[in-house]
Amino acid sequence: MRRALTIILAVSAIAFARVPEHKSGTIAIMQAVREGRSISSMAMRPSLPYFYDTPEGNFRIHYDLAGHNAVDSVGYVHKMGEYLEYCWDFYIDTLGYLPPPLEDLPDGGGRHQVYLRNISAYGQVWPTGDGPQDWIDWTSYMEIDNNFNDVYPNDDPEGPVAGAMKVTCAHEFHHVIQYGLRGTSGAWIAELTSVYYEERIYPQVNDYVWLIDYLSSNPEQPLDWESGYHMYGLGIFAQYMAEAAGDEFLVSVWDTMRFMPDWQALETMSDIYYHGLDLLLANFSARALLIGSRDDGFFPDGALLSDMRVETTHRTYPASGTSTNRPYGYGMNFVVFEGIPTEDCDLEISFNGSPSASWFVRAIWKSRDSVQIFDAIDGDTTGVIVVPFANRADFVGLSIVPIGDTRTRYLYSYSADIVPANIAERPVPRDFSIRAYPNPFNASVTISIESDGAIHELPQHVEIYDLAGRRVDVIANSGQPVIARSTATRNLAQYDEISRSARNDSETVMEELAPSHKYETTWSPPEHFSSGLYFIRVGESRSLYPITLLK
Repeated sequence: MRRALTIILAVSAIAFARVPEHKSGTIAIMQAVREGRSISSMAMRPSLPYFYDTPEGNFRIHYDLAGHNAVDSVGYVHKMGEYLEYCWDFYIDTLGYLPPPLEDLPDGGGRHQVYLRNISAYGQVWPTGDGPQDWIDWTSYMEIDNNFNDVYPNDDPEGPVAGAMKVTCAHEFHHVIQYGLRGTSGAWIAELTSVYYEERIYPQVNDYVWLIDYLSSNPEQPLDWESGYHMYGLGIFAQYMAEAAGDEFLVSVWDTMRFMPDWQALETMSDIYYHGLDLLLANFSARALLIGSRDDGFFPDGALLSDMRVETTHRTYPASGTSTNRPYGYGMNFVVFEGIPTEDCDLEISFNGSPSASWFVRAIWKSRDSVQIFDAIDGDTTGVIVVPFANRADFVGLSIVPIGDTRTRYLYSYSADIVPANIAERPVPRDFSIRAYPNPFNASVTISIESDGAIHELPQHVEIYDLAGRRVDVIANSGQPVIARSTATRNLAQYDEISRSARNDSETVMEELAPSHKYETTWSPPEHFSSGLYFIRVGESRSLYPITLLK
């Protein structure tokens, strides 16, 4: 071998509690390889009397029909081959990963070797030697449990054994691919990727859900933390990366690892596909708060996950605090503000972080129907964050990410208080009442403005604001007064035509319903408008009427 490959069998005596090693023994193998421990994996290759070659030509599956390693049936072997080939098709043919290098075995049949035997894990991958390429590529073989008799529950419609077989094939075969791209990759990036892909390929199984607890219970730990099981919980970060930057992002990260170390490859691809790893993690952190009981539907299984641990939940104001679990560089902390008064008000938060790190802070406004995320601080150490209309939220959250050394913990402090709403209050004239229906709405909402008869002119315009206080659309009339008519007869001649607003390509029509002095406009938001809370402002009034867009 060009490089010494030495390992110690670190998984044979694993306790049978539900820990990640029971799911994938590869983590212990990877860590042993990186630490240079000594017993060759070649000596551990099982000897099983039978094999099955998958029809597609990629795998040779070794098995036994009697004894300690016996499978329940040959059908079990064939099913395993079906799942492995499905994963090959997804990884290699669909996503475009490079096929992993084959072992040079005289009796290997030009296929990847898989051994079904009684092991204390769902599966594991052993590296066996150098591949043919100039980069650090290693050949390997897989071991998968021979019967999954002790499988944990999952949601697969075909039963928990089928579910465990599927996710193990997806998880462990990606480890085979990883060895072929960079044999010395960190376990942290290997496991967060494999955990994500088992859910990506087999979303109906949901065996990964319990693993996310290792992130939600210790979010302050950094991305590359390899002590314990934090890396498994980061499978949800990989899910976010694929959602935010596309399926090709993770493929490109691993492909780039052929030529540079794992962290450098992740940073490089984040710069190309996103706007940098710091922003990618910061924006993920805001979404990470919204799982479990705070779920907003962004993550497909968000409601099934445990709540993200929060440092402090404030319910009285003014409030202040810091963290008892200070985040490492590229770790996360969370703070929640609840119990905000019912009158319209903003929440003003002052943040002060250690100058030894760059800080990325997001403010999360969450109601039952909508979420708004504010880019509060990007790369600074201090800042003031004003969250508008905080009283209309179920809670306001802060996600806090220091960008710095991943083995250093960073200190920060904050204070928060209630302040008047940033758009000054001025009541709508008593002659007007405003109503919007349906509310919440999807494609369009009808805005009804009605007078008691004393005012007969349409307001000069109706404006739409987002939660940040930005005017996002305007519905304007023709500028001519509209006089209410006394007749109750409803015909087209009684309607004054109002100009259509072309702003943001939205189509609006305002018309007078004369008998009741009622004026209506239909607002159809453009396609690019996101779900969330918006506000109607009529004419020169400063009062705001809330409406909720749901897509």
